[in-house]
Amino acid sequence: MKKLEDIPKKQLFEVPEGYFEKLPGIIQSRVAQHHEEKSWWLNYRVSLRFAVPAVILITVGIFWFNRPQSDLSAEGILASIQTEDLISYLNETDLTTDELLDQVELDAEDATIIEESVYALPLNDSDYEEILNEIE
Repeated sequence: MKKLEDIPKKQLFEVPEGYFEKLPGIIQSRVAQHHEEKSWWLNYRVSLRFAVPAVILITVGIFWFNRPQSDLSAEGILASIQTEDLISYLNETDLTTDELLDQVELDAEDATIIEESVYALPLNDSDYEEILNEIE
């Protein structure tokens, strides 16, 4: 068996002069250059990761809080109908005042509000006479 010392040494590669002295500087410059590029891209990706959801949440919040509030109660729906449209609808139907009043349930508070609005009207004598003529 041959020993390692018995094998002849051949110089297969030639190393340029001063190569190993310059090698640490070359490696250091490549590592620093690669690190700077990756750092910029990493910062960009991190900022996008947090900025995109934040922008989406802000946009949804703006649209959510600025949407028109709709009142779905009976009073809100009636308030959205123009008075002229409501009068023309009631004139075209065969409903009488008694039938309408049978469907409406008024409590004391509603009756007080209606009474105050009626008595608060500035009516003169001719208006009272017209109302009495309409009732008869």
